Amino acid sequence: MMAERSVKDLKINGVGQASGGVYREIQTEGIATLDGDITCEVLEANGTLKIKGTIQAGQMSFNGTGSSEGLLQGGKIELDGMLKVHQDVRFTSLHVQGMLQSKGSVIGETAKVDGALKLDGNAEFETAEVDGQLQVGGMLNAGNLKLDLEGPCHAKEIGGEVIVVRQRKGKRLLDYISPMWASRLTVDVIEGDDIRLEGTKAEVVRGNSVVIGPGCEIGRVEYKEHYEVSPQASVGHAEQK
Repeated sequence: MMAERSVKDLKINGVGQASGGVYREIQTEGIATLDGDITCEVLEANGTLKIKGTIQAGQMSFNGTGSSEGLLQGGKIELDGMLKVHQDVRFTSLHVQGMLQSKGSVIGETAKVDGALKLDGNAEFETAEVDGQLQVGGMLNAGNLKLDLEGPCHAKEIGGEVIVVRQRKGKRLLDYISPMWASRLTVDVIEGDDIRLEGTKAEVVRGNSVVIGPGCEIGRVEYKEHYEVSPQASVGHAEQK
């Protein structure tokens, strides 16, 4: 039975529900529920998709809103809309246009986010580009991280090789209304090789080359080779190690 199902496709149009199992390709249009753990080669969801279990797929595409009660694991994941995952998200490639929320950790090779990435656990990437909001409950590790601030961003610690944080040139209306909605990165510790920051509040920044740009509030900077600070930034103490 499993061998037969593994070569079958699943299509849901309108409002529908299907049991978990092994499929080749899953396509949903409308409001769909997958009841149980899913394994498939390709998942394409348009509309609203609720997964009552874990899902493993070579490729996943979400256009609309979705939720998963278990682990979400895929090679290539594309999201245009909003997706909430109750456990970890693991991938090779992730592209978000909208918002991805996870109660676990987000782990993968390449991530590009236009919108928001919000998670309770940790984040681990080889390369990550975020234009918007990045909110990490634990630690963020990335070989290369580029963050263009668009709203409040935070993490406990950030570690990586190249870390670049840039601030918008013009302020948004929310920046004037309340500081809690301002485009700013708040973090305890940032540690990397090449660090360039704007609009960042951190207790400690450690790096080989450290550039503290406009809008930064840094308690202590520890650097090995290069250090510079903008007159529009505040640094409590800087020390060459």
